[in-house]
Amino acid sequence: MSEENNVIPEPELPDFVKKAPELIPVWDWWVKEGKQTLAIVAAAAVCVGAVYGVKGWMKSRAQAANNALMTAYSTEELEEANAKYGSSKVGPAVKLRLAKSYYDAARYADARDIYVAYVAKAAKDDALLPVAMLGLAYAYEGDADYAKAKEQYNLLAQDDANPVSFTAKLGVARCTALAGDKDGAQKQLDALKEKADALGKARVERLSDMLKRYDPNRKPASLLEQADKAALAIQEAAKPAEKPAEAKPAEKPAETK
Repeated sequence: MSEENNVIPEPELPDFVKKAPELIPVWDWWVKEGKQTLAIVAAAAVCVGAVYGVKGWMKSRAQAANNALMTAYSTEELEEANAKYGSSKVGPAVKLRLAKSYYDAARYADARDIYVAYVAKAAKDDALLPVAMLGLAYAYEGDADYAKAKEQYNLLAQDDANPVSFTAKLGVARCTALAGDKDGAQKQLDALKEKADALGKARVERLSDMLKRYDPNRKPASLLEQADKAALAIQEAAKPAEKPAEAKPAEKPAETK
């Protein structure tokens, strides 16, 4: 083939360009680069639309997560909220509420698992970290693992600037008593009372009164025993009161003839 056959003919100028010769440079740019530039602009528009779409989805998801946090109360509702929004911004609050719900239902192992996972992943400046650590101590205490509970309370009690420090110190004394050392627990409370404010002194006194009545050797009554006692109390209360015996009329004295 000759070189003449290899030459690509330039597109013919449209009529509107022929009528306005000043548009020839624009036409030349369009033929050489315009279509490629238009494709780039279209792709950029698609990307921008996708970004705004994702932002809108995230905003609606965040709103739904906030609503779930505010309206979920039962354990089942909190479990569903955690499954849907546990990875969102309100996820930490949802997890802690779910752990508290487990604790209130005496599901201490389930509560402990959530608290342990939270503490392991939380940053040191996490505002909810002290709450999670305190919840973990309560879960250990509820599960009668007083050694681990006391260890966890001590971590929080060391820093007086910690907002739950005083509560943790009470927890240390309480676990000491629950482990069988009532005298040691009372000494801790006496030392704590000396430095406490009025509200703290009242809390210490309430716990001291509880320790005086606490018997570590007493076997707690089962739920069935408590139910039986309650049923007997109800039966006794339902019995009609016995009527007092009526006084017999006095006998008339015998008449003398």
